[in-house]
Amino acid sequence: MSRTNLNTSPKIAIQAINNKIDGLEKIIMQYEENKSDLHAFEDWKNDVKKTLDQIFSERAISRDFFMETKVFLNKFSEIDTINKIQDACKKAKVFLEHLKSNIESGVYLTETNDDSIDKTMASIIIRRILKNFHMHMKAMYQDAVHGNGKIKKDDLDHIRIGNEYDVQRIVYSLIKPIFPYARLEKFDDAGYNSVRYDITLDEYGIVIEVKCTRPNMTERKITEELGADSFHYKADYLFLFIFDKEKIIKDSEVFAKAFTRKKQDFDKELETIIIQEITF
Repeated sequence: MSRTNLNTSPKIAIQAINNKIDGLEKIIMQYEENKSDLHAFEDWKNDVKKTLDQIFSERAISRDFFMETKVFLNKFSEIDTINKIQDACKKAKVFLEHLKSNIESGVYLTETNDDSIDKTMASIIIRRILKNFHMHMKAMYQDAVHGNGKIKKDDLDHIRIGNEYDVQRIVYSLIKPIFPYARLEKFDDAGYNSVRYDITLDEYGIVIEVKCTRPNMTERKITEELGADSFHYKADYLFLFIFDKEKIIKDSEVFAKAFTRKKQDFDKELETIIIQEITF
């Protein structure tokens, strides 16, 4: 059986669970005052399940939560059903409080401890990874392999970057060993619709948006896409990483400067990094 670990920092996990407990307290009060319908608790449970599945690496936690708080409705007595729901509410609160206690005790922590990496250092590390992305590609896929190795150059030559999902995967694989709580493709509510973040480091407020130019893409098109991303994304620090595969950006230095902002002038720190050097 695989070990259950946190997908985010303990602080953020506990904060998310506290928010769900606050919502539960309101539902309990509504049931006590006969102001809530029978579906309110089930709706809340489904929302909690989504949160637990995001927080933990395994879905066993959310499955246990659902089993512990299962309610068998009595179609002949609404009063009996309400009593059962109220009892399930108490069990749900105990379950979440116990979960918080386990998180605080380090039960779900990996052996890696990132306490020594602060926000400033995290942004420096991410910047270095992105700016030297081409060095990784060269060392991993283009340089000659050792004659005694099992990985052969012919095998590596079959690997090609086709689109931004390929770039995203490689960038994520470089970040994950250093920041084990990094998440891939996280969805969030932007107010009018949901947005998808390519890579997030929640504990540092860092978001990385990955772009890979396409043959039919223009510089104007990528400018429009980046403009929308930089406006809607919620982050303390947003990195826009462009792998200009088709070399459509005429002056990368000027382009990157146009999408660079300081937090005092914008609602977030914004930095753009463009890679064009790779023949791959």
